[in-house]
Amino acid sequence: MANKRLVGSDGKIIVGTYGTAITGGADTVAGTWYRVDAIDDTASALPAGVEVGYLWFAVGTTTLVDDDTLAPFTGSALCDVQSFSMEWSKAEVDVTTMCDTEMVFRAGKTDVSGSIEGVFTMGITNLAGGLLNQFVTIVAQNDATASPGDYVVNIASDATVLGQLYVDDTTTAGESEAFYLVPMSLTGFSASAGGEDAQTFSSPFRVAPSDTGVVFYSYVNPTV
Repeated sequence: MANKRLVGSDGKIIVGTYGTAITGGADTVAGTWYRVDAIDDTASALPAGVEVGYLWFAVGTTTLVDDDTLAPFTGSALCDVQSFSMEWSKAEVDVTTMCDTEMVFRAGKTDVSGSIEGVFTMGITNLAGGLLNQFVTIVAQNDATASPGDYVVNIASDATVLGQLYVDDTTTAGESEAFYLVPMSLTGFSASAGGEDAQTFSSPFRVAPSDTGVVFYSYVNPTV
């Protein structure tokens, strides 16, 4: 469906990390996104056009050649999220001089900001390394499964959150799976509770330093 019109329920967010890199002689795992760290310059097993720093989707098993190096992206869906938003803008730089008859501007660097909204869900929102844990230390005690019980302290950490922000999470043949890959630096976390309303949260973010910034990826699911 080349001209599929998307709705909110087509999307989702996966947050993850890059695993241990694999190199020449190793096989890719079908259905996995990989960051390309190096490309063999003589007989690479990777398709033409692939560039270092970007993601490549392994549709099947590929045996890497010599200096080919890939790092797998692994993550889990944030099933407490209801919506996300992103905005791009550029600063207006005034370059008007005394000889100009009207104001003259140039566009500055691109500024990217966004926000994630959801419902506070126990077992997801309060997990170690999650959005809340970027701001709040989380202590988890469980006396139900062990004696004397488990007690874990997860110190608040402002690490970069790497997210796949899907606009279309589809596996339908001929349709395009598509997402923004965003290195996020969370700049806030707000939570609310009251009455009979859902307990919600919101977390704004800016783009964290990376080699590629925000990239939009799409992959056409093969037809059979």
